[in-house]
Amino acid sequence: MKVWTIAFVLASLMLSVPLTTQADWTGAASIRQETFYVPSSDLTLGACTTVQPGTNYELTGYGIADPFQINLEYQAGILDADIANINTYLYPADAAFPPGHTDGTWSLNFSDNDEYVMNVNPAGGLTIYEYDGLQETYDASIQWTLSAWHQTILAGDIVDNGNGTITLRVLPEGTYRPFVGDPPVNNVEIFDGNLDTEVLGYVFTGTACEIGCGSTLTPLLVPEPMTLVLLASGLLALGGLALLRRKQ
Repeated sequence: MKVWTIAFVLASLMLSVPLTTQADWTGAASIRQETFYVPSSDLTLGACTTVQPGTNYELTGYGIADPFQINLEYQAGILDADIANINTYLYPADAAFPPGHTDGTWSLNFSDNDEYVMNVNPAGGLTIYEYDGLQETYDASIQWTLSAWHQTILAGDIVDNGNGTITLRVLPEGTYRPFVGDPPVNNVEIFDGNLDTEVLGYVFTGTACEIGCGSTLTPLLVPEPMTLVLLASGLLALGGLALLRRKQ
């Protein structure tokens, strides 16, 4: 594809990316511009385990060995403050923060990692768990899930990247599946319907069959809007230079 064609396509994509969101928190257009932003982090898998044994929330899979971070994006129809609260999940309230924010001692928002398990089935076919009503749905297309408290928060398929790595892709794309219930499961999981997350998937060096205890999965994050702007601008400049050279 010619340079100017690439530049045009990326410029079009750039224009389709919203650069601002509702500013009911600090006025930041992106979670990445907040002072409290911590990037979504690696998942480190522990041994196969059963969590909440003997309860309605019992699940089996690879335990998550360390606290981890999963961020939601600011999105239409949801207060930025509510998104910020789940991204930080720090409790109790601190008067130094804006109203509605919670603050305390946790550094990562999934500090209850020992309650979460990951299941991987390269052949496809896993159960999607729902906290609300304790529903369970078998999905033949799903190859991995991340679940706790009878709720699958991320799930998807596995893509071979062709370079010795695979991506555990989040489906639907960039979708976090929140706990839904009345009363809510905690003071920040207060959402209805699927949510936008910055995690598009997790990259693993090796094959799906090699995922197990001790594996590290690295998050693949949504590009920042400004990154797309700079990329498109750079390619547009390259396209301009190419056209000038043709005219000379």
